[in-house]
Amino acid sequence: MQTLLISLLLATAAADTGEQRVYVLGSSINLRKEPSTEAEILEKLQIGTECRVTEKLEGQWLKVLCGEKGGYASASMLGPEKPSAEKLAAEARDTKLPLKQREESALRAATLSPEDTELQKLLGNLFFERNLELAAGIKKPAVRRTFQYTCFNQSDSSCIAVAAGAGVKDVKSRADIKGNLFVVAFGNAERVVVYRGKYQLDKKTQVLKGEVLDQAGFSTTPVMEKALFFGIEMGRSDRWDLALGQFVLDEASYAFLDELPREWAVLERSTSGLWKAQWDDCLKRPYLLKFVPDIHGRWLLIIENVGMDAGIKSRWISAVSKRGSELELTLEEDAVGTTREVFKLPEGRGDIGYLGDKAYSFKLNRYPEVHHACIQGGP
Repeated sequence: MQTLLISLLLATAAADTGEQRVYVLGSSINLRKEPSTEAEILEKLQIGTECRVTEKLEGQWLKVLCGEKGGYASASMLGPEKPSAEKLAAEARDTKLPLKQREESALRAATLSPEDTELQKLLGNLFFERNLELAAGIKKPAVRRTFQYTCFNQSDSSCIAVAAGAGVKDVKSRADIKGNLFVVAFGNAERVVVYRGKYQLDKKTQVLKGEVLDQAGFSTTPVMEKALFFGIEMGRSDRWDLALGQFVLDEASYAFLDELPREWAVLERSTSGLWKAQWDDCLKRPYLLKFVPDIHGRWLLIIENVGMDAGIKSRWISAVSKRGSELELTLEEDAVGTTREVFKLPEGRGDIGYLGDKAYSFKLNRYPEVHHACIQGGP
């Protein structure tokens, strides 16, 4: 059918190029300087734009004049009839059609009628429904990135959306789930990123553990931005938040950290020379050093200090390199700037590692405990 339409367009153009009018059918198409997908883009043509065919070409291109702008456009994205928002909306609502076709029809309809809030909602819902379908079809994951987040009396989808928006400047986020699958989109008026993956929630601890299996990003439009984040306010940013994509580790750095245990007990030597775990009586567990990955592939180094320095210090890990049994960590802290520290891995079958001159064990319950009393306001 598509080939027939192109042939009719080209034939009509050849007979009377001065009169042949065509309309943009795609939500947005490129007007190019030359008849090639590699050629310079002169302008983005919105759906419904009227053009006049000025030259017949071999292949799948038409030379057109759209208003005062001339160039080349894909013939498959042009048609003799002006697209109808009503017809496209009906296609988008037709559950007998494939999801991909319904989503594209909804996008075209919403672009033609940008003030129609019902079309915006429909487009957003179809986008997530289609992406959940894609998540279900993942056989060979493009990425395998684990994360966890503590939910606070939230729905699973709200918790995942918060996890994606947390710590990122000036973004909106929205998630949807089906079974153990999730899709989350987050971004701003310029760019949107989508993660697809699987998750599980521990109902007792309210800790959600997930794995990102695939991701995509695209430059958005006002129509798409409204559809994806309809009714969602941009999260409040503070000075600790990062720009979209900031401190996301490269594959090698991520792999180095991913091999480590996530939690390490804080150790101190007793006067007799024995290692003892420093115990937090408030939380009923040892004080910890933690390597914490988030949903974006960023890692936090969190250190719970004991005694006079009691408190929590958090720093982003912006780079990792390995030399033998040592990891050199490049750390970022708002008040301090960039610093570097070495984490010495345990030797052989040992369980004790060192960050600077401080010792930590990934065997959280192996060593005798030194208890720090729980008092009002913390230990």
